[in-house]
Amino acid sequence: MTTAVATEISYEDVIHAIQKNIPTLPQILEELIKRLSDVDSCLESIEDLVEVDQAIASRILKVSNKVEFLEPDEPRITSVHDALHKIGLEHAKRIALNVSVLNLMENVEFPPDFRFAFLWQHSLGVAVASSILSEATGYENPDQAYTCGLVHDIGKLIKIKFNQEEFCDEIRAAREGNLDLRDFELINECLLHDKLGSMMMDFWQMPFELSAVIRHHHVANRANRAGVECVELHHLIDVVYLANLLVKKLQIGNSGHNVAKTPSPGFLEAYGLDEERLEEIERDILRKFEESSSFLATL
Repeated sequence: MTTAVATEISYEDVIHAIQKNIPTLPQILEELIKRLSDVDSCLESIEDLVEVDQAIASRILKVSNKVEFLEPDEPRITSVHDALHKIGLEHAKRIALNVSVLNLMENVEFPPDFRFAFLWQHSLGVAVASSILSEATGYENPDQAYTCGLVHDIGKLIKIKFNQEEFCDEIRAAREGNLDLRDFELINECLLHDKLGSMMMDFWQMPFELSAVIRHHHVANRANRAGVECVELHHLIDVVYLANLLVKKLQIGNSGHNVAKTPSPGFLEAYGLDEERLEEIERDILRKFEESSSFLATL
């Protein structure tokens, strides 16, 4: 296998090639990401988006007519406005975002030995964990953290779209060498999935915060996060970094990894997370992931 991909093909070449297959980010997802970055987002801020997207609207209507939301003898809900107010902001945001990201992922043909379902479970797990860790560590916008967690591995979609055979070779070689996939990419000068994902976000003109999280979600040391100066952005990256580690440890899905790293004691101490608190958070992640995956499976 040829592993020195980055020396033969530039990142710009990959982005240019991918543009032909994924030329733009779906507009609904683009707007959702921008609006959910606002801590003051409300039902009205996403209602107009939902109304014009048939896939999302139909799923929100379906959920709003479930037994747990309707009162006995209450007539079926037929308008998006009523459905949104019935299920509430939290459910509405998560449904809209997950359906949009799923639609994006479904445009990628996955290789037989790298299953779509496993990557989706991992991504959802990191999203759920990021939201929980936001609240546990005092980050002010759990929705933004959830969004970042859900798309943190989008660079892997780009690698699959560009050359799935090469990507699968890298996964197999990393597994055989008992290496973390990101470490394997670095050692063998492969295209870095985090850098590719970040560049794609820049091409799609997504918020800088999202691009920075994707670029640095494997970087624990703040001094090594080039271009990041804001303390709050460092906090957000920390949240997704830790969420990714915990989800791998808990074996929720699989994104091509086979090594579960552990955060340093200093990293955890900075947020007041001792072993007991971390175990409590892990239980919350497992419980809420099961709730989320079961809920989304009915859509």
